[in-house]
Amino acid sequence: MTETSAEQLIFTLSVAQEIASRESPDFDVVLLLIQRALQVAKEEALRRGVIIDFDDVSEREH
Repeated sequence: MTETSAEQLIFTLSVAQEIASRESPDFDVVLLLIQRALQVAKEEALRRGVIIDFDDVSEREH
């Protein structure tokens, strides 16, 4: 995992998480899976020495 690919993956998962959180309760399972994937991606990036520091997507929108 390169720094660029880690950044892109985590950013994409963050956007997907934001979108899923705004949808109906039908997306609860999807949201949980995205949150888990995001956690795993961040842990893997840190394990490889890649520091990722994104603000929450919703904060950037305001």
